[in-house]
Amino acid sequence: MFEISPVFYYVIIGYFIVILSIGFWSGRGNKTSEDHLVANRSIGALIGGAALAATQMSAGTFVGTMGVHYLTGASFMWFWPGLWLGWVVSAIWVAPKFQRFNGVTVPDYVEARYNSKAGKVIAAVLIIVAYTVYLIGQYVAGGVLMNTIFGIPMIWGAIITIGITMIYTLKGGMKATSYSDFVQAIIMAGCFFAAIPLLFSQAGGFGYVGTLLTDLDASITGWHFSVKDLIGFGLAFGLSMAIAPYELARMYTLKSQKTVRLAIGFSFVFQAIVAISVALGGMAMRSIFPVLGNGDAASSVMAINVLPPLVGALLMVAILASIMSTVSGIMIVSASGVSHDIFGVIKPNATDRQKMRVNRVAVIVLACIPLIFAIKPFDMVQFIVMLQASLVASFFFAIVVVGLNWKGATKAGAISAMLGGVATVLVYFLIGKPFGLNEVIPGVLVSLIILLVVSKFTKPVPEESLRPFFGDTKEDKKAA
Repeated sequence: MFEISPVFYYVIIGYFIVILSIGFWSGRGNKTSEDHLVANRSIGALIGGAALAATQMSAGTFVGTMGVHYLTGASFMWFWPGLWLGWVVSAIWVAPKFQRFNGVTVPDYVEARYNSKAGKVIAAVLIIVAYTVYLIGQYVAGGVLMNTIFGIPMIWGAIITIGITMIYTLKGGMKATSYSDFVQAIIMAGCFFAAIPLLFSQAGGFGYVGTLLTDLDASITGWHFSVKDLIGFGLAFGLSMAIAPYELARMYTLKSQKTVRLAIGFSFVFQAIVAISVALGGMAMRSIFPVLGNGDAASSVMAINVLPPLVGALLMVAILASIMSTVSGIMIVSASGVSHDIFGVIKPNATDRQKMRVNRVAVIVLACIPLIFAIKPFDMVQFIVMLQASLVASFFFAIVVVGLNWKGATKAGAISAMLGGVATVLVYFLIGKPFGLNEVIPGVLVSLIILLVVSKFTKPVPEESLRPFFGDTKEDKKAA
């Protein structure tokens, strides 16, 4: 516990008021469940790019990644090129086709492309499970943040964070999430970018920090992680980012395919600023506080004990923004999996009002389940996030990237690939990661092989299922 300036309270309360106001303002135009889930398909490139960046830059970035840099130094930065390569894959081969498809949820793609309601339900269930793991990491980060600053128990910090997020998500849906994410992305990039010169001034300058850290441990300014480790980190984030359901769901909200590509470009700008700032911030904090008990606390200790009160308060808001933007996006995607994908299949004649009611109940229930697990201590936030990324990539990369670019992928191949990929990641993780490889590598490879092999020996999907993704089919050309 440190002495808290009243400025912290004023800035954080003001931030909560702004975000809640955006939620209530955005919710006025939502008349149907589709409006709620895809924001009337009205989001432009700049707001969309900020939303993509804000959702991606979760607690794993501002709490977890900074904590890893605090403990291990500079080399962890090399996971970013792998993540950005995933965005490039999405921009070229995935995102524009998703936008053109005009679905409502990501499992809608599975049903349409593979002509399978069973595949849709399986995809929805796997997304919900993987994102429950992801939410645990966000809740732990929110708890660490509130505990470090205000001294309240971690569980209450998590409850406060998700409570505010739940209110504006329930009211405003995806439109509220997109506009609040725009505000949050500006806060994240701007505050961290502004804080770094002040932090290094307090630490004694770049040269002094570099010399001190090298003397403390040469691996901090050198190579703490091996090349194999860094490739594994990059693949885990890159493969999952190329097909991340909470990012693909954003594609449905954008106006056009051109808007999609521009939005991804804008998101790179926000991410690059934050990537550099978080790495430098973590190492500067190690030079000032060499023996913090928990690396995840580095960002909040920096805000409260090193920076001027106003800058520190804004930085705390940036960290809260990163957590809340991701939690909001996950709440919408997971709840839509229940209301639109699972409930919609079980009760195909359900009214729009019934789906909205189920969606709101699902938001509350799915937001509360991870609290049960977040009460207990966990490994560092970033590695919880990494496990989730491996799970998502293992069941979704092959059926999305290959399925959107190869007509031969079949229903049986897709279902087998999803289940086989998840099983591989879980087994490989539980037996201790043989050969030291990240679990995402065998998970995606097995999923890809299963999709290709099973598809070669099973019934192809109907031509009409391919039309939304490949344009004219053989039957269309013959008819012409």
